[in-house]
Amino acid sequence: MGWKNLLTEVPVWMIGRFYPPRHDPHRDAPREILVLRPNDFGELLTTTPIFEALRKRFPKTRLIAGVGSWGRPILENNPFIDEIVDIDAPWNNKLVEDRSPGNVLRFLRKSPQVAALRARGGFDVGIDVLGSYMGALLMMRLGVRYRIGVRGYRGGHSACHEYIDFARRQSGRAALAQAELLGATGLPEARPQLFLTKKERARAAKIWKAAVPGQRTVRLLVGIGAGVPTKVWDPRQVGAALAQIARTLESAGDTCDIVIVGSKADEARAAEAIAAAGPGVPVRSLAGAVPMRMVFALAEAATAVLTNSSMLMHVAAAFRRPTVAVIGGSITRPTVHDAIWGYPEHYRSVSPDHYVADQPARNWPSVERVVQSVLESLATQRTRVSAEV
Repeated sequence: MGWKNLLTEVPVWMIGRFYPPRHDPHRDAPREILVLRPNDFGELLTTTPIFEALRKRFPKTRLIAGVGSWGRPILENNPFIDEIVDIDAPWNNKLVEDRSPGNVLRFLRKSPQVAALRARGGFDVGIDVLGSYMGALLMMRLGVRYRIGVRGYRGGHSACHEYIDFARRQSGRAALAQAELLGATGLPEARPQLFLTKKERARAAKIWKAAVPGQRTVRLLVGIGAGVPTKVWDPRQVGAALAQIARTLESAGDTCDIVIVGSKADEARAAEAIAAAGPGVPVRSLAGAVPMRMVFALAEAATAVLTNSSMLMHVAAAFRRPTVAVIGGSITRPTVHDAIWGYPEHYRSVSPDHYVADQPARNWPSVERVVQSVLESLATQRTRVSAEV
């Protein structure tokens, strides 16, 4: 631990001495477990299997998810969660603009969200999935009687009663390791879980074009944005790739329906990709036009997904859709990226053959390699489906 981290960890450790364990989950089932994950969309998605693991371990315990208000759609309709509470914490996410130390302290001391949770009289168990000084302080502020965190990432473990050690492991598996500390053994796969309604599925089916009788229809869902701008592939390259994919599929006798999704901020980028694809390419944009859960439903009904390193990558994994993630820009260690954020099946990434130091705009794979990966993923999926029939 570096001296800067030590300077922060020592006062957290000292405060933690005033909050000893007041519940033993290994002896008595907790009445409530608060799972903290007020982070970005992808990070929350990878955490979702923990709720099933905890439900199997503690069937009668009330499971509460403390997430940023922006993450609510991810957890809606989840049968393993009893309650979702908003915690718009100003740390470790890109949704709260002011993440200064002063705003962190103001949030912990004066936030109405924190005050409302404090008024509930405490929680038997709290899990800070990320593991941070701020998360540990928040758990103590909320009166959590038994705290679980992470050692070796963002700190705070010294104020926790149990913790996992940070390692470069798949992020969903790391969350499940925290459930294991509480005795969970019936672990689900470390893959995001999303639960759609019949109405959402029906609406997505109407958005996708109807299949042409006698022809195979390929539904390609494309993510055009990412939480970090330097992780976004040039939309002109995206458009060129989509044109090649469509031509190849159509020459093989398939019909093609390409839908671009993203946030309101991605509208211009989507338009640029469509313009680059050129006339006659069956591509349209819904960026900024449909809610997040509709993106989920479109992903479930897609044949394949093409995306940057973004939320959509994890959404596709939830539904086991063949996925090609274009990795480049500021991501210079693709093997590390895939070890943490990737999945063993239905997922492949494409990264540049060579990296140019300090020039992220040049560090992207070629259009041809991306196109080849998408076509190979589609062929693999067809082979898999044929084998299952």
